[in-house]
Amino acid sequence: MKTSFYPLVVAAVLCIPMWAAGQPQDTADEQFPFQVKGAKPLEVLMNVDAGELIVEKGTEAASGVVNVKYFKDEYRAKVSFEEKENRLRIRLDKDDWTDIKHNENDDEGHWARVHVVLPHGVDVLFDARLKAGECVMNVGGLRFREFVLSTWAGKTEVRFDEPNAIPMDDLEINAKVGETRLLKLGNARFKEASVNGGIGEMNVDFSGELEKDCRAKVDLDIGEATVRLPKAVGIRLHIGGSMGFLSHKSIDESFTKRGRYYYTDDYEDNARKVYVLVTPGLGELNIERE
Repeated sequence: MKTSFYPLVVAAVLCIPMWAAGQPQDTADEQFPFQVKGAKPLEVLMNVDAGELIVEKGTEAASGVVNVKYFKDEYRAKVSFEEKENRLRIRLDKDDWTDIKHNENDDEGHWARVHVVLPHGVDVLFDARLKAGECVMNVGGLRFREFVLSTWAGKTEVRFDEPNAIPMDDLEINAKVGETRLLKLGNARFKEASVNGGIGEMNVDFSGELEKDCRAKVDLDIGEATVRLPKAVGIRLHIGGSMGFLSHKSIDESFTKRGRYYYTDDYEDNARKVYVLVTPGLGELNIERE
């Protein structure tokens, strides 16, 4: 099963005309700087109906900026920062988020964009939702306590090229339809992680500086999935779920099955142990080690 599910699923299942040419429209391009003060963590709450969502680490320790670009007659944007609570709220609403038109006069080729630059010196509680579009996050080196991302339809890429500056309590990523790439999640330094894939192609890479005794769950529905695990840690792997018989599984030869679990050869002697639960659905599951 080597065919990518992304273009088929997004076009055929949801019938979203992602790149249909539209008439020139009046475009808003707005910036909202914010400054974090006090001891409370920065709380980021985002709800984007449609477009491109970009999140990245900034160069400032306590200040950041939100840039929102959109067509005025199709979208409504609202960005606010509650200084007392250190709470950043971002909304980009569209009446019919399944009807996404590309403006051919937009040189960058995006119907709408939310670009968030986060400060690197404050703890962050992060919760973002994108209904349709493209999500690109390169968020290594920040200070996430919690990280929650939900996408409904489109393409999602999240990467932690640098280790999270503090241990993260919870990492949760839900991708319902489309192509999903989660890279170097080990650098998120999570204690608990939950990755849920719906329909499409998913690549979940746990390489990086995994925390000792962390736990990760990967739940899959329909499509091709690759779960990549690091060699530096001892791994206890459980392939569970009631639909596992519908999937074709390829498990790295470094794992040995004993009872209900698969173990790496160094599991007993490795001081850093990780538990991974994968529940496959209909499709192909590949378990690899880097």
